[in-house]
Amino acid sequence: MALIPLAIGVAGGVMQGQQAQNQAASQASALNRNSMYLQNAADDARVRGAYEADWQRVQTQGLIGAQRVAQASNGGIVNQDTNALIQQDTAQLGELDALTIMNNAAREAYGYETEANDMRLTARNVQQQGKRAATASLLGGVLQGAGSAFGGGMFGGGASLGAGAGTAAASAGSMSRLNYNQAYA
Repeated sequence: MALIPLAIGVAGGVMQGQQAQNQAASQASALNRNSMYLQNAADDARVRGAYEADWQRVQTQGLIGAQRVAQASNGGIVNQDTNALIQQDTAQLGELDALTIMNNAAREAYGYETEANDMRLTARNVQQQGKRAATASLLGGVLQGAGSAFGGGMFGGGASLGAGAGTAAASAGSMSRLNYNQAYA
């Protein structure tokens, strides 16, 4: 009968600990799911960047073709002198545009991946905090139950623990529970 407060404290601590672990697991699951979505966005950014860069190259080739047609219609020789330099410059600027598109896509993907990694790390930390909270709840429940058992008379007839316990014993006339300082007072 005297162990009932201790058992209730332990059970309460176990339940609180289980709840903390379940909540941490739920948060970690959501964070891991969001990190997966961010990783998918990073992969999409890379694929999209490659596609857009290739499309830029196609557009550049179309522009060079239009330049060649215009140069030929004006009576120029398309593969010589200034006409050739104009086409070469157009090709270089078109490739620069394509590389810029790829670079921007890579930066976007890196941002998504960095955020995804942060979420995975946060998920691990949340799970560890849940485990620590469960342990702390269990210990707190044990201490609460023990405090109820001690205070309820299980171990000493209702006298409180600590420095005041000796004083309660002294006022009752018993010298056996006095501490060192109270014996000389």
